[in-house]
Amino acid sequence: MRRPSTSRHDREVYPERLACQPAEGLGTNGGGSDPASAARASRSNFPFVPSEVEGPGRRPRRLQATLAALSLAITTPVANAQTPPAAATPSPAFDQGAASVLALLQGKAKAADIFNPAFVAAVPEAQLAQVVAGLKAQHGEPQAVVAVRPMDARSASIDIRFDRAIVTFTIGMLDGKLSGLFITGTRTKDDSLDKVTADIAALPGRTGLIVQKLTDTGAETLASRSSDERFAIASVFKLYVLAEIDRAVRAGERKWSDVLPLTQKSHPSGITQDWPDNAPMTLQTLATLMISVSDNSATDTLIAAIGQKRLAAIVRASGHANPSDMIPLLSTQAVTGLKMPSNAALRDRFLAADDAAQTKLLAEGSDALRLKNLDLSVYTGGPNQIDTVEWFASPADIARLLAKLEREGDPVTRAILKINPGIPPVNAKRWDYLGYKGGSEPGIMAMSFLLRSKTGERYAVSALVNNPAADIDQPGFVTLMARLLDQLAGPPATHP
Repeated sequence: MRRPSTSRHDREVYPERLACQPAEGLGTNGGGSDPASAARASRSNFPFVPSEVEGPGRRPRRLQATLAALSLAITTPVANAQTPPAAATPSPAFDQGAASVLALLQGKAKAADIFNPAFVAAVPEAQLAQVVAGLKAQHGEPQAVVAVRPMDARSASIDIRFDRAIVTFTIGMLDGKLSGLFITGTRTKDDSLDKVTADIAALPGRTGLIVQKLTDTGAETLASRSSDERFAIASVFKLYVLAEIDRAVRAGERKWSDVLPLTQKSHPSGITQDWPDNAPMTLQTLATLMISVSDNSATDTLIAAIGQKRLAAIVRASGHANPSDMIPLLSTQAVTGLKMPSNAALRDRFLAADDAAQTKLLAEGSDALRLKNLDLSVYTGGPNQIDTVEWFASPADIARLLAKLEREGDPVTRAILKINPGIPPVNAKRWDYLGYKGGSEPGIMAMSFLLRSKTGERYAVSALVNNPAADIDQPGFVTLMARLLDQLAGPPATHP
């Protein structure tokens, strides 16, 4: 289950990108600060948030410098005024822009010579120098531009080779000069699936991984580690709820347009905890929020509407090796309530009971496990009951569920899964289809993917780390998964 927003973990913990951004913005679509906003129309979702979006108050932090596992992010204020759209920039201008970035990194050019005046005014030279120094410390000396990929009239994705990595930037061009610079990804030089698997194995705590190539005759395992062991999976459990909805829609028992009242308010992650009680919502909207922003209130509403009998049936049908680990399928409120010290007696009875008795206990103690009685401080002191009160599955269990969705899934289900890619856009765009669900709380990180390459290969990937003694290095874990998926995707294009 995802941590509530009152936790100290409710911060920008995922890899951010270097965003050296002038005041007027790069795309000038409404003055947005996202240099890819022109390519994505009105979507403004920088900085990258892979797993779960926290809620309406979450915004990019301004004027900060954060060296994370993947990159360093600096953003500057966005002006309210809009700038008229510029004419299309020809590809040679992007080639020159890429060369200018390389010259800056190598110390052969000054910011005032390559960036437009608005950028120079907005980004202090010392901040820019800190960014360059951080990149060199992490990746070695910059050597050459190896790829330039125009994205639209004003922006391009470029790759620069350093001693130890390929670093991908998004650049913006305006009137012949650079108007923005973002780090959007890195690839370790001479990387391999074996190296990534070894790096995952070296993480603190217990790690589990499975990488399978899906075919019409079954699944071929390409890499694995503790793939049949039981792990706490956090919000990845929501895939089981989605799978039951998918089954019911395909069976004609439900329609995506069915309207349900928002009856089960939970804590964040998500946004609907702030919406009116009993707000009418379609099944598709609830499912979309549950997967794309890991909305706990939408999830609990769906669990209540579906019922434990149907949820138990889908857990069994998915091929879960030990269905009892997921029966009854707990609501997010129930997991939080059972972790509370004040509910220790209820927790002890629950853990000692069989599936039927657990279901009965949850019904009898339901009021104690509702939002109004929850103490969200259970997530502020580090990992809490992650080996006992959680949702549990193995990497292989999750891969079987993903394969089932790949074989049988309704088109709407597949569309819901691809909304939040879980990894930086530069990595995600290397895939023809990328479905994702992740989850995290103190001591747990989980990322699961359903993939189709641009040459038609299909994959299921599930990676988990549990550490009951310490928090997870979430930026580092996301970086590992981006590296892993890069290995499956194959070499990136150097030009469109």
